[in-house]
Amino acid sequence: MVLKIVRTVWPVMLTYVAIGAPCGMIMGQTGMEPWMVFALSSTFVTGSGQFMICNLWLAGVPAPSIIASVAAISSRFALYSASLAPHLRGASKRQTLAVAATLTEEAYGISLAKLVEGEDWGPLESFVLNAILIATWGVSCTMGAVVGTVVDVPTAIAGFVCTSLFICLLFSQRLSRGNVVAAVSGAVSVAVCKSLGLTNIAVPASVVVGIAIALACDAVFDGRGARDAR
Repeated sequence: MVLKIVRTVWPVMLTYVAIGAPCGMIMGQTGMEPWMVFALSSTFVTGSGQFMICNLWLAGVPAPSIIASVAAISSRFALYSASLAPHLRGASKRQTLAVAATLTEEAYGISLAKLVEGEDWGPLESFVLNAILIATWGVSCTMGAVVGTVVDVPTAIAGFVCTSLFICLLFSQRLSRGNVVAAVSGAVSVAVCKSLGLTNIAVPASVVVGIAIALACDAVFDGRGARDAR
């Protein structure tokens, strides 16, 4: 079973190595020892959150703002777990908790596709998949932290790895009115906050503003379309 899962997920594992190593370098520059990097990377399973923690910490952002920012971008995991729940109805509470507590974005996509397609896939396979990806991410980050102690990699270069990842995710999204409005309004809100000196709340504020304006825009246009149809 493990070999079958590895054959399925090895492209994602290579991606984790490419992204995890720079993340580990940044974590090392914050003063974390390699064992600390491995411990955090193996328990805090949102890579984007780790990038955000390190970059905001190096920028001198207060801890409450860091917590709010990471909590905002990590809240999506509640939706991931909720969408998997209907496909794991035959599993015990302990099994579903194990899957939900170790879920990563990539593992979620693979598990959901397997479950929807009706393949021979259950909570055990989902948990093993999660464990393999978490181990790969933890080892990759630790390797980056070790290399960072030997090779001086500029923080800006290593930090841009996560930024470029989000840029790729943005352009891979379906081009819709809501997505465009959310991206533009979020960027504008960050610029406004920084121009007003509100650097500490720029990131969480942009998330809330972007989502709120996009939802309001969709509600207005969808309602107008329904009235026109009538």
